[in-house]
Amino acid sequence: MKKYICVTIEDKIEASGNDYNKGFRKCRTKELAQEIEDICNDNDEKGYDLVSIVPILQGEHVVISNDGAWANSTTEGVIITFKAR
Repeated sequence: MKKYICVTIEDKIEASGNDYNKGFRKCRTKELAQEIEDICNDNDEKGYDLVSIVPILQGEHVVISNDGAWANSTTEGVIITFKAR
């Protein structure tokens, strides 16, 4: 048994928006939360304790008009670290 293990969950984003703003992306939070729960319970049964859950963020800059712009960051997934008991 390894002392530490890391698990990644990726690609939990989807495009959304309208004709004006097609580049907006959002996290599929319910799907991500369920997957985190499943992985944590599975590794608990294998004898590992949760150490941390770190979000994977993706920055994005979208121009709205010639006069201004806005930016956001979207949670794309997580890195989960476990330690053997």
